[in-house]
Amino acid sequence: MKNDYISEIHEKDKHVLHPYEDLKSRGTYKRKLIVKSDNIYLYDEEGKRYIDGPGGMWCNNLGHGNKEIAEAIKTQIEKMDYCSPFSESTEVAAELASVLSDLSPGDLNTIFFTSDGSTANDSALRFIMYYNNILGRREKKHIITRDRAYHGSTYLTGSITGKDREKNSFDFETSFIHHLSSPNPYRRKDDQSEEEFCIEKVKEFEDKILEIGPNKVAAFIAEPILASGGCIVHPKNYLKKFWEICKKYEILYISDEVVTGFGRLGHFFSSEK
Repeated sequence: MKNDYISEIHEKDKHVLHPYEDLKSRGTYKRKLIVKSDNIYLYDEEGKRYIDGPGGMWCNNLGHGNKEIAEAIKTQIEKMDYCSPFSESTEVAAELASVLSDLSPGDLNTIFFTSDGSTANDSALRFIMYYNNILGRREKKHIITRDRAYHGSTYLTGSITGKDREKNSFDFETSFIHHLSSPNPYRRKDDQSEEEFCIEKVKEFEDKILEIGPNKVAAFIAEPILASGGCIVHPKNYLKKFWEICKKYEILYISDEVVTGFGRLGHFFSSEK
């Protein structure tokens, strides 16, 4: 690429507010200009190749420039680019919902489409609020989550996120959001087995429910692996025991598979295991 054009793009990029940007030095930092992508690689303006380790934002499972996907998008846009789902049905939405229902674990067979992970989790929480309102349980609104968890960047999902980096200098809801300690086995006591560590975390969860009041706790939300929080793998049986406690107290369990779903960990959904 010509140097003049590259300089022009860098100048125009000053209009872009990048996530986590240092506002004091905004406009002075010259970022790498990514000009193309292919398979697992990104290429900058100098032709240097990088491995796209996280796969975009944890979601580019099938690589960049997949011709089959590109052709399917082209065909669909030429046929119909958008139709509001509020009052009409479309062939593609119905077909995709049917496929996802067949692939989903257990008896999960209803699909609500959103545009990203933040709005997916936000919608799940709002559905739970609505569900309890319909049942006349308006006090059952408290949400339990964990430190080091990431669940999104809306006001509500930002509130249930447990990472300081995402919360510093911002205001969040705290009146009905409760954070448990991170289930990182690496941080357990030196003389503590992983099984003992798991038991401790499970007790912490149940104690928190009893402290709040089971009649007030609406949901528990968890990633099968705490992804951006450090790729933390829970102790064995940790999530299963949490799920059993949720059933015991009529608490809805939200499995946040924005990162782990669609085969990223082997099974189509990690909740299967």
